[in-house]
Amino acid sequence: MRGKIKVILCLLVIIFPLLGCWDRLEINDIAIVTGTSFDLLDDKQYKVAIQAPLPGEMGGAGSHGGGGGTSGGATYYLDAGIGHNVRQANEDLQKRMSRQLMFGHRRVSIIGEDLAKEGIRKILDVLTRTREARLRTQLFITEGNAIDILSSQPQLENLSAEAIREIGVAGYELTLRDFLLDYQKEGDDPLLPVLTLKENISPDPELVSNQVEISKMAIFKEDKLQFFTDEDQTSGIQWILGRKHGQSYTIEYDEGAHISFRIVEQTCDIKHSIKNGKPVYTFQIKLISNLLENETDLNLEETQVYDEINEKLKNKIVKEIEAIMDETLSKGIDTFGFGSLLHRKERKLWNDEFKESWREQLENIEYEININSKIVLTGLVTEGIGIGE
Repeated sequence: MRGKIKVILCLLVIIFPLLGCWDRLEINDIAIVTGTSFDLLDDKQYKVAIQAPLPGEMGGAGSHGGGGGTSGGATYYLDAGIGHNVRQANEDLQKRMSRQLMFGHRRVSIIGEDLAKEGIRKILDVLTRTREARLRTQLFITEGNAIDILSSQPQLENLSAEAIREIGVAGYELTLRDFLLDYQKEGDDPLLPVLTLKENISPDPELVSNQVEISKMAIFKEDKLQFFTDEDQTSGIQWILGRKHGQSYTIEYDEGAHISFRIVEQTCDIKHSIKNGKPVYTFQIKLISNLLENETDLNLEETQVYDEINEKLKNKIVKEIEAIMDETLSKGIDTFGFGSLLHRKERKLWNDEFKESWREQLENIEYEININSKIVLTGLVTEGIGIGE
Protein backbone atom coordinates (compact mmCIF):
# COMPACT_ATOMS: atom_id res chain seq x y z
CA MET A 1 0.00 0.00 0.00
CA ARG A 2 2.77 2.33 0.94
CA GLY A 3 4.54 1.50 -2.28
CA LYS A 4 1.48 2.49 -4.33
CA ILE A 5 1.23 5.81 -2.46
CA LYS A 6 4.86 6.56 -3.19
CA VAL A 7 4.36 5.77 -6.88
CA ILE A 8 1.30 8.04 -7.04
CA LEU A 9 3.19 10.89 -5.33
CA CYS A 10 6.09 10.53 -7.74
CA LEU A 11 3.71 10.61 -10.70
CA LEU A 12 2.03 13.76 -9.33
CA VAL A 13 5.43 15.45 -8.87
CA ILE A 14 6.27 14.62 -12.48
CA ILE A 15 2.88 15.62 -13.91
CA PHE A 16 2.41 19.03 -12.19
CA PRO A 17 5.33 20.78 -13.98
CA LEU A 18 3.91 19.57 -17.30
CA LEU A 19 0.58 21.32 -16.85
CA GLY A 20 1.85 24.54 -18.46
CA CYS A 21 1.00 28.20 -17.77
CA TRP A 22 -2.70 28.53 -17.11
CA ASP A 23 -2.51 32.33 -16.74
CA ARG A 24 0.01 33.18 -19.46
CA LEU A 25 0.00 36.62 -21.10
CA GLU A 26 2.00 36.76 -24.32
CA ILE A 27 3.97 39.85 -25.31
CA ASN A 28 1.90 40.22 -28.48
CA ASP A 29 -1.26 40.37 -26.36
CA ILE A 30 -0.30 43.50 -24.41
CA ALA A 31 0.28 47.20 -25.14
CA ILE A 32 3.08 48.58 -22.94
CA VAL A 33 2.21 52.13 -21.88
CA THR A 34 5.25 54.43 -21.62
CA GLY A 35 3.45 57.72 -21.01
CA THR A 36 0.05 58.96 -19.87
CA SER A 37 -1.60 62.38 -20.04
CA PHE A 38 -4.54 63.63 -17.98
CA ASP A 39 -6.79 66.52 -19.04
CA LEU A 40 -10.02 67.99 -17.67
CA LEU A 41 -12.79 68.72 -20.17
CA ASP A 42 -15.36 71.51 -19.92
CA ASP A 43 -18.02 69.11 -18.64
CA LYS A 44 -15.68 68.01 -15.81
CA GLN A 45 -14.94 64.68 -17.47
CA TYR A 46 -11.42 63.31 -17.78
CA LYS A 47 -9.55 62.78 -21.03
CA VAL A 48 -6.82 60.20 -20.44
CA ALA A 49 -4.35 59.50 -23.26
CA ILE A 50 -1.75 56.74 -23.47
CA GLN A 51 1.35 56.31 -25.59
CA ALA A 52 2.37 52.77 -26.50
CA PRO A 53 5.43 52.01 -28.67
CA LEU A 54 5.10 49.97 -31.86
CA PRO A 55 8.20 47.74 -31.76
CA GLY A 56 7.88 46.76 -35.42
CA GLU A 57 8.22 50.40 -36.48
CA MET A 58 11.14 51.40 -34.22
CA GLY A 59 14.43 51.23 -36.10
CA GLY A 60 15.60 48.94 -38.85
CA ALA A 61 15.38 49.57 -42.57
CA GLY A 62 13.23 52.53 -43.47
CA SER A 63 13.62 54.25 -40.13
CA HIS A 64 13.98 58.03 -40.26
CA GLY A 65 14.86 58.78 -36.64
CA GLY A 66 12.94 59.92 -33.63
CA GLY A 67 9.20 60.18 -33.56
CA GLY A 68 8.83 61.12 -37.19
CA GLY A 69 7.90 57.59 -38.13
CA THR A 70 9.27 55.08 -40.58
CA SER A 71 8.23 53.84 -43.94
CA GLY A 72 5.60 51.79 -42.11
CA GLY A 73 4.16 54.72 -40.13
CA ALA A 74 4.56 56.29 -36.69
CA THR A 75 6.75 54.67 -34.03
CA TYR A 76 4.03 54.77 -31.38
CA TYR A 77 0.28 54.54 -30.97
CA LEU A 78 -1.53 57.40 -29.23
CA ASP A 79 -5.18 57.35 -28.23
CA ALA A 80 -7.40 58.73 -25.47
CA GLY A 81 -10.48 57.73 -23.56
CA ILE A 82 -13.08 59.90 -21.83
CA GLY A 83 -14.87 59.19 -18.56
CA HIS A 84 -16.11 60.60 -15.26
CA ASN A 85 -12.92 59.33 -13.61
CA VAL A 86 -9.57 57.99 -14.77
CA ARG A 87 -10.53 54.32 -14.59
CA GLN A 88 -13.65 54.89 -16.64
CA ALA A 89 -11.60 56.75 -19.23
CA ASN A 90 -9.16 53.84 -19.39
CA GLU A 91 -12.03 51.41 -19.92
CA ASP A 92 -13.40 53.63 -22.68
CA LEU A 93 -10.03 53.38 -24.40
CA GLN A 94 -9.67 49.64 -23.78
CA LYS A 95 -12.91 48.96 -25.71
CA ARG A 96 -11.17 49.68 -29.01
CA MET A 97 -7.78 48.20 -28.14
CA SER A 98 -6.89 44.76 -29.45
CA ARG A 99 -4.30 44.41 -26.71
CA GLN A 100 -4.44 44.68 -22.92
CA LEU A 101 -3.07 47.99 -21.58
CA MET A 102 -0.10 47.46 -19.22
CA PHE A 103 1.00 50.42 -17.05
CA GLY A 104 3.90 48.79 -15.20
CA HIS A 105 6.51 50.40 -17.49
CA ARG A 106 5.07 53.92 -17.51
CA ARG A 107 7.93 56.44 -17.46
CA VAL A 108 6.08 59.78 -17.37
CA SER A 109 2.68 61.09 -16.30
CA ILE A 110 1.63 64.51 -17.59
CA ILE A 111 -1.18 66.59 -16.05
CA GLY A 112 -2.91 69.40 -17.93
CA GLU A 113 -3.11 72.95 -16.57
CA ASP A 114 -6.90 73.07 -16.07
CA LEU A 115 -6.90 69.77 -14.19
CA ALA A 116 -3.98 70.90 -11.99
CA LYS A 117 -5.88 74.05 -11.00
CA GLU A 118 -8.86 71.94 -9.93
CA GLY A 119 -6.62 69.69 -7.85
CA ILE A 120 -4.74 66.47 -8.60
CA ARG A 121 -5.59 64.42 -5.50
CA LYS A 122 -7.81 62.07 -7.53
CA ILE A 123 -5.03 61.54 -10.07
CA LEU A 124 -2.60 60.68 -7.28
CA ASP A 125 -5.06 58.04 -6.05
CA VAL A 126 -5.21 56.19 -9.35
CA LEU A 127 -1.43 56.47 -9.88
CA THR A 128 -0.65 54.80 -6.56
CA ARG A 129 -3.51 52.42 -5.76
CA THR A 130 -2.69 49.41 -7.97
CA ARG A 131 0.28 47.07 -7.78
CA GLU A 132 1.36 48.28 -11.24
CA ALA A 133 2.11 51.71 -9.79
CA ARG A 134 5.72 52.87 -10.06
CA LEU A 135 6.72 55.65 -7.68
CA ARG A 136 9.73 56.40 -9.93
CA THR A 137 7.36 57.63 -12.65
CA GLN A 138 8.24 61.25 -13.44
CA LEU A 139 5.41 63.72 -12.91
CA PHE A 140 4.91 66.90 -14.97
CA ILE A 141 2.45 69.77 -15.42
CA THR A 142 1.77 71.41 -18.79
CA GLU A 143 0.73 74.79 -20.04
CA GLY A 144 -2.52 74.03 -21.86
CA ASN A 145 -3.50 70.45 -22.67
CA ALA A 146 -1.31 67.54 -21.64
CA ILE A 147 -2.23 65.42 -24.67
CA ASP A 148 -0.54 67.99 -26.95
CA ILE A 149 2.76 67.34 -25.17
CA LEU A 150 2.40 63.57 -25.38
CA SER A 151 1.67 63.78 -29.13
CA SER A 152 4.78 65.88 -29.91
CA GLN A 153 7.39 64.55 -32.34
CA PRO A 154 10.90 64.63 -30.82
CA GLN A 155 13.76 64.67 -33.30
CA LEU A 156 16.29 62.68 -31.25
CA GLU A 157 14.06 60.00 -29.71
CA ASN A 158 11.49 57.57 -31.06
CA LEU A 159 9.03 58.31 -28.25
CA SER A 160 8.01 61.67 -26.81
CA ALA A 161 7.69 59.98 -23.39
CA GLU A 162 11.36 58.96 -23.55
CA ALA A 163 12.43 62.45 -24.66
CA ILE A 164 10.50 63.99 -21.76
CA ARG A 165 12.04 61.53 -19.32
CA GLU A 166 15.55 62.38 -20.50
CA ILE A 167 14.90 66.12 -20.21
CA GLY A 168 13.61 65.58 -16.69
CA VAL A 169 16.63 63.54 -15.64
CA ALA A 170 18.93 66.27 -16.97
CA GLY A 171 17.90 68.72 -14.26
CA TYR A 172 14.22 68.76 -13.34
CA GLU A 173 13.58 65.19 -12.20
CA LEU A 174 10.69 65.09 -9.73
CA THR A 175 8.98 61.73 -9.35
CA LEU A 176 5.59 60.67 -8.10
CA ARG A 177 7.31 59.68 -4.85
CA ASP A 178 8.85 63.15 -4.45
CA PHE A 179 5.49 64.83 -4.95
CA LEU A 180 3.71 62.52 -2.50
CA LEU A 181 6.32 63.11 0.21
CA ASP A 182 5.94 66.90 -0.01
CA TYR A 183 2.16 66.75 -0.39
CA GLN A 184 1.69 64.61 2.72
CA LYS A 185 4.17 66.44 4.95
CA GLU A 186 2.79 68.83 7.52
CA GLY A 187 3.99 72.34 6.64
CA ASP A 188 5.16 71.67 3.08
CA ASP A 189 3.75 72.35 -0.40
CA PRO A 190 4.88 70.49 -3.55
CA LEU A 191 6.10 71.78 -6.90
CA LEU A 192 6.54 70.20 -10.33
CA PRO A 193 8.36 71.00 -13.61
CA VAL A 194 6.29 72.49 -16.44
CA LEU A 195 6.39 71.15 -19.99
CA THR A 196 5.85 73.58 -22.86
CA LEU A 197 6.04 73.31 -26.65
CA LYS A 198 8.49 75.44 -28.60
CA GLU A 199 9.41 75.34 -32.28
CA ASN A 200 12.98 74.38 -33.06
CA ILE A 201 15.06 76.65 -35.29
CA SER A 202 16.08 75.20 -38.65
CA PRO A 203 16.61 76.67 -42.13
CA ASP A 204 14.73 73.67 -43.53
CA PRO A 205 10.95 74.18 -43.06
CA GLU A 206 10.41 70.42 -43.13
CA LEU A 207 12.55 70.04 -40.01
CA VAL A 208 10.70 72.70 -38.00
CA SER A 209 8.36 71.17 -35.42
CA ASN A 210 7.19 71.64 -31.85
CA GLN A 211 9.72 70.35 -29.35
CA VAL A 212 9.27 69.90 -25.61
CA GLU A 213 11.19 72.05 -23.14
CA ILE A 214 11.20 72.72 -19.40
CA SER A 215 11.78 76.35 -18.43
CA LYS A 216 9.23 76.87 -15.64
CA MET A 217 8.03 75.30 -12.42
CA ALA A 218 4.46 74.81 -11.20
CA ILE A 219 3.87 75.96 -7.62
CA PHE A 220 1.15 74.17 -5.64
CA LYS A 221 -0.79 74.93 -2.48
CA GLU A 222 -1.66 71.47 -1.20
CA ASP A 223 -2.83 69.67 -4.40
CA LYS A 224 -3.91 72.74 -6.43
CA LEU A 225 -1.79 74.61 -8.96
CA GLN A 226 -1.32 78.27 -7.98
CA PHE A 227 1.06 79.78 -10.56
CA PHE A 228 3.90 79.16 -12.99
CA THR A 229 7.31 80.66 -12.23
CA ASP A 230 9.20 83.14 -14.40
CA GLU A 231 12.88 82.83 -15.37
CA ASP A 232 14.32 84.33 -12.16
CA GLN A 233 11.98 82.34 -9.92
CA THR A 234 12.81 79.10 -11.71
CA SER A 235 16.53 79.72 -11.23
CA GLY A 236 15.92 80.59 -7.57
CA ILE A 237 14.18 77.24 -7.05
CA GLN A 238 17.15 75.42 -8.58
CA TRP A 239 19.54 77.18 -6.19
CA ILE A 240 17.41 76.25 -3.18
CA LEU A 241 16.94 72.62 -4.28
CA GLY A 242 20.64 72.23 -5.08
CA ARG A 243 19.98 71.53 -8.78
CA LYS A 244 22.46 73.96 -10.37
CA HIS A 245 25.52 71.72 -10.47
CA GLY A 246 26.62 70.89 -14.00
CA GLN A 247 24.75 73.85 -15.51
CA SER A 248 26.05 77.06 -17.07
CA TYR A 249 25.17 80.40 -15.47
CA THR A 250 25.56 83.91 -16.90
CA ILE A 251 25.76 87.32 -15.24
CA GLU A 252 25.85 90.77 -16.85
CA TYR A 253 28.95 92.57 -15.56
CA ASP A 254 28.47 95.74 -17.62
CA GLU A 255 25.82 96.69 -20.14
CA GLY A 256 26.23 94.29 -23.05
CA ALA A 257 29.19 92.49 -21.45
CA HIS A 258 28.51 89.11 -19.90
CA ILE A 259 30.48 86.49 -17.99
CA SER A 260 29.46 82.83 -18.02
CA PHE A 261 30.31 80.11 -15.51
CA ARG A 262 30.00 76.36 -15.21
CA ILE A 263 28.63 75.38 -11.78
CA VAL A 264 30.86 72.47 -10.78
CA GLU A 265 29.43 71.92 -7.29
CA GLN A 266 26.40 73.39 -5.52
CA THR A 267 24.59 72.64 -2.27
CA CYS A 268 21.97 74.41 -0.17
CA ASP A 269 21.16 73.74 3.47
CA ILE A 270 18.21 75.40 5.21
CA LYS A 271 18.84 76.13 8.89
CA HIS A 272 16.57 77.73 11.46
CA SER A 273 16.83 79.59 14.74
CA ILE A 274 14.27 81.01 17.18
CA LYS A 275 14.43 84.74 17.90
CA ASN A 276 11.84 86.35 20.16
CA GLY A 277 9.66 83.28 19.82
CA LYS A 278 9.67 83.45 16.01
CA PRO A 279 11.56 81.24 13.53
CA VAL A 280 14.26 82.76 11.34
CA TYR A 281 15.49 80.68 8.40
CA THR A 282 18.90 80.76 6.74
CA PHE A 283 19.85 79.47 3.30
CA GLN A 284 23.45 78.26 3.41
CA ILE A 285 24.51 78.03 -0.24
CA LYS A 286 27.90 76.79 -1.34
CA LEU A 287 29.05 76.74 -4.94
CA ILE A 288 32.22 76.15 -6.92
CA SER A 289 32.35 77.35 -10.52
CA ASN A 290 34.66 77.56 -13.52
CA LEU A 291 34.70 80.55 -15.85
CA LEU A 292 33.53 79.61 -19.34
CA GLU A 293 33.33 82.90 -21.23
CA ASN A 294 34.40 86.48 -20.55
CA GLU A 295 33.12 89.29 -22.77
CA THR A 296 34.68 92.02 -20.61
CA ASP A 297 38.22 93.44 -20.73
CA LEU A 298 38.86 92.50 -17.09
CA ASN A 299 42.03 90.75 -15.92
CA LEU A 300 40.90 87.95 -13.66
CA GLU A 301 44.35 87.62 -12.08
CA GLU A 302 43.72 90.84 -10.18
CA THR A 303 42.28 90.10 -6.74
CA GLN A 304 40.00 93.13 -6.78
CA VAL A 305 38.48 92.12 -10.13
CA TYR A 306 37.98 88.55 -8.92
CA ASP A 307 36.16 89.78 -5.81
CA GLU A 308 33.94 92.15 -7.83
CA ILE A 309 32.89 89.36 -10.23
CA ASN A 310 32.18 87.00 -7.36
CA GLU A 311 30.10 89.66 -5.61
CA LYS A 312 27.99 90.26 -8.73
CA LEU A 313 27.50 86.51 -9.04
CA LYS A 314 26.25 86.28 -5.45
CA ASN A 315 23.99 89.34 -5.83
CA LYS A 316 22.22 87.78 -8.81
CA ILE A 317 21.68 84.53 -6.93
CA VAL A 318 20.18 86.44 -3.98
CA LYS A 319 17.85 88.34 -6.34
CA GLU A 320 16.57 85.10 -7.89
CA ILE A 321 15.97 83.42 -4.55
CA GLU A 322 14.14 86.49 -3.23
CA ALA A 323 11.93 86.50 -6.34
CA ILE A 324 10.47 83.05 -5.60
CA MET A 325 10.48 83.44 -1.82
CA ASP A 326 8.57 86.72 -1.83
CA GLU A 327 5.81 85.46 -4.13
CA THR A 328 5.27 82.12 -2.41
CA LEU A 329 5.31 83.53 1.13
CA SER A 330 2.99 86.41 0.22
CA LYS A 331 0.44 83.85 -1.06
CA GLY A 332 0.67 81.61 1.98
CA ILE A 333 2.55 78.86 0.13
CA ASP A 334 5.31 76.91 1.89
CA THR A 335 7.18 75.51 -1.10
CA PHE A 336 10.46 74.85 0.71
CA GLY A 337 9.14 73.16 3.84
CA PHE A 338 9.72 75.83 6.48
CA GLY A 339 6.76 74.52 8.45
CA SER A 340 7.93 70.92 8.06
CA LEU A 341 11.37 71.86 9.42
CA LEU A 342 9.78 73.65 12.39
CA HIS A 343 7.48 70.68 12.98
CA ARG A 344 10.46 68.30 13.14
CA LYS A 345 12.84 70.45 15.17
CA GLU A 346 10.52 72.47 17.42
CA ARG A 347 7.51 70.18 17.90
CA LYS A 348 6.07 71.91 20.99
CA LEU A 349 6.46 75.42 19.56
CA TRP A 350 4.87 74.26 16.30
CA ASN A 351 1.86 72.70 17.98
CA ASP A 352 1.31 75.57 20.43
CA GLU A 353 2.00 78.64 18.28
CA PHE A 354 2.10 77.94 14.56
CA LYS A 355 0.23 74.82 13.48
CA GLU A 356 -3.26 76.32 13.19
CA SER A 357 -2.23 79.64 11.62
CA TRP A 358 0.93 78.74 9.72
CA ARG A 359 -0.24 79.89 6.28
CA GLU A 360 -1.33 83.27 7.66
CA GLN A 361 2.08 83.74 9.32
CA LEU A 362 4.14 82.83 6.26
CA GLU A 363 3.97 86.37 4.87
CA ASN A 364 5.96 87.65 7.87
CA ILE A 365 8.56 84.87 7.99
CA GLU A 366 12.14 86.16 8.17
CA TYR A 367 14.89 84.55 6.13
CA GLU A 368 18.56 85.18 5.33
CA ILE A 369 20.70 84.10 2.38
CA ASN A 370 24.38 83.29 2.92
CA ILE A 371 26.45 82.38 -0.14
CA ASN A 372 29.95 80.93 -0.17
CA SER A 373 31.14 81.17 -3.78
CA LYS A 374 34.50 80.20 -5.27
CA ILE A 375 35.67 80.56 -8.87
CA VAL A 376 38.42 77.96 -9.12
CA LEU A 377 39.33 77.99 -12.83
CA THR A 378 39.42 80.99 -15.15
CA GLY A 379 40.58 79.22 -18.31
CA LEU A 380 43.80 79.41 -20.29
CA VAL A 381 43.70 83.21 -20.70
CA THR A 382 43.17 85.82 -18.01
CA GLU A 383 42.03 88.62 -20.33
CA GLY A 384 39.83 88.58 -23.43
CA ILE A 385 41.50 87.78 -26.74
CA GLY A 386 42.97 90.95 -28.29
CA ILE A 387 42.78 93.01 -25.07
CA GLY A 388 46.53 92.91 -24.41
CA GLU A 389 48.34 93.54 -21.14
